[in-house]
Amino acid sequence: MLLQIPPALPGEIERWLISAAAVLSFALLGRKLFARKTPLEQEFLSKTEFAPFRSGVERDLSSLRDRLDARFLSLSEKIEELRSDLLKDGERRADALHRRINDMEAGLARVDERTRN
Repeated sequence: MLLQIPPALPGEIERWLISAAAVLSFALLGRKLFARKTPLEQEFLSKTEFAPFRSGVERDLSSLRDRLDARFLSLSEKIEELRSDLLKDGERRADALHRRINDMEAGLARVDERTRN
């Protein structure tokens, strides 16, 4: 059945595609130009219509701000605790190292005195 269709001439398909694209673009342009336009005032809420929503939004934002502040304070306290723990651990390790070094120096001094005589 497909063999009975005559072959298309070179360039014929492109002519049909170009003309179809032109017709579609004119249709879209006409639709865009002649579409009904709504006034901007109807799209937005007036101040009196927005007032009930505004108080709820402000309340939600203030509760969100309070929660964020509380979390920030708790995190800063936790960071301060961890910092103090790290400093204490560092001091403890430094003291232990100093003690070990002093013990080694004392032992080395005794060995040195024994080998001199």
